[in-house]
Amino acid sequence: MKIQEVMNKYPVTVGKDAPISDVADLLVKYNLTAVSVVDDDNKLLGIISEGDLLYKKVRPHVPHYVNVLGASIYYNGIGEYNAQFKKLLASHVHELMTDEVITTTPDKDVEEIVSVMLDQHLKNVPVVDKEYRLIGILSRRDIIKLIAKDN
Repeated sequence: MKIQEVMNKYPVTVGKDAPISDVADLLVKYNLTAVSVVDDDNKLLGIISEGDLLYKKVRPHVPHYVNVLGASIYYNGIGEYNAQFKKLLASHVHELMTDEVITTTPDKDVEEIVSVMLDQHLKNVPVVDKEYRLIGILSRRDIIKLIAKDN
């Protein structure tokens, strides 16, 4: 089966100067794990994922608890995390996006790109045409739908 038969033909996109708060809204609104970054001609510039938001700027850490008289009491961390998250939301896409992106084309076999997705731990692979314009996205969810449909 070819990728063009399985891919999402209407990927959600943002421009490189969009605020991170817009990306966060899109991720939540459409239940996505990543959004493609494109220029005015719809050429792929990169991808920005949940991981980019959480790990490149915010650096979450395990909260610290102290056991006092049988009760666990939180004593440090959330204030710093909240401050970092506020800074993150003031950032722009080009500051956090991944610009070296593994892509595929619509005429490739699904099995071929699934192998790459598994090897590289990718959740999404943008689908581009010969001019590197974004024409779709293949996600793990698309693969799961295909498997479920076949069974």
